[in-house]
Amino acid sequence: MNEKIPNKNEIVKIKVKVTNIGINGDGIANEMGERYFIPYSAPGDYVSISIGNARKGGRIAKINNIINRSEIRTDPACLHFGTCGGCTLQHLQTKEIANLKRGFVASALEKQGLSPSTLLPTVEIPPGLRRRVRFAVNKSKRVTFGFFEPHSNQIVDINRCPAIQPAIADLIYPLRNLIIATQAITRVATVQVTLSDTGLDILIRPGKVTDLKLEDRETFANFANQYDLARISWHGSLGAEPIAQRREPRHQFGPAAVTLPPTAFLQPSKKGENVIATAACVALQRATRIADLYAGCGALTFPFSRIAPTHAFEGDDEMVSAIKRAARKHPVTAHLRDLARRPLTAPELNDFDAVVFDPPRSGAKSQAAALAGSSVPVVIAVSCNPGTLARDLSLLIDGGYTLQSVLPIDQFPWSSHVEAVAILGR
Repeated sequence: MNEKIPNKNEIVKIKVKVTNIGINGDGIANEMGERYFIPYSAPGDYVSISIGNARKGGRIAKINNIINRSEIRTDPACLHFGTCGGCTLQHLQTKEIANLKRGFVASALEKQGLSPSTLLPTVEIPPGLRRRVRFAVNKSKRVTFGFFEPHSNQIVDINRCPAIQPAIADLIYPLRNLIIATQAITRVATVQVTLSDTGLDILIRPGKVTDLKLEDRETFANFANQYDLARISWHGSLGAEPIAQRREPRHQFGPAAVTLPPTAFLQPSKKGENVIATAACVALQRATRIADLYAGCGALTFPFSRIAPTHAFEGDDEMVSAIKRAARKHPVTAHLRDLARRPLTAPELNDFDAVVFDPPRSGAKSQAAALAGSSVPVVIAVSCNPGTLARDLSLLIDGGYTLQSVLPIDQFPWSSHVEAVAILGR
């Protein structure tokens, strides 16, 4: 029993029992009327912790030592685990992570008054397949290149990462050296690396918008040649500008090869993308006219087009253009539309017998409300945020839809994120 109730203005060490994992991947313990969020802990752990800053719903804490180790723990695969915030769940057994993520979706459904009875087992995507990574950079004192610590803006300097594709991991040291050599980066930046079907595609965003001088441009071009990049781009005052493109970065989406703009959205792994597309296509087999909302660059649009003519709606003009260029031999049309500000109306939606929407983490509240007032027979919702997904599903169900299934997909291995595909019908 802890004898002292911690004062919120001082650091106190106490011992607690971890009971569960929260949606952000932290272990949760409750002691003396306070809730503690403890990174890298596991349900069943009995730990000594140091109490840190307040956070919504409780206080952040740090493990001093594990007194009794949970039975569901395993040895982490990465030497940076415990400091890097990129993977919060590496210390848990694989099956426990799958169950945990299914539980996240179930909890979100229940909070909206929805039954989790339609929830399927989690589809597990193995680690090491991530094809899209965003590294953080700071060179104000010494160059740090890696990922943020949990609940912090401090960057953990990494040299390997078992969560990502080896081709990306092998570029960590060269990219760090490139950052050192880039005069236009004076302090902070992000480096986005995507493994396309035709090679590595890199986009560098400086913290302070600035344009490259000739010397930096030559450095980038030499780097692209030395490491056989498909493309390297710089995000300056005019947006994302390709500095060196040795070949088009292409991705195969179903029957179509799409050349992506530097800022395009892409699912984190090809396998995860295929699981989403397959689950949706099964539910669309009887469709004759499909709408793909928040279509991105057509990752789902083109697989759907094998079933029926598909109409993509997307708010980013570069991604719409990418779909149009790839759609010449396919029954696909692409429309520029900001669905958050101007969702398709019920009369517009009624032109389709199936609608799929895959919005950003904030969800599609306005679009779901419009769908609820439509007569579309089949609706499929794809989301990486269980909370906003459940909210949108609730709107659809209130409008007369029946939730047929929800498929959790762990395409973010070792992190607390989870994808889900929900099928609804009238």
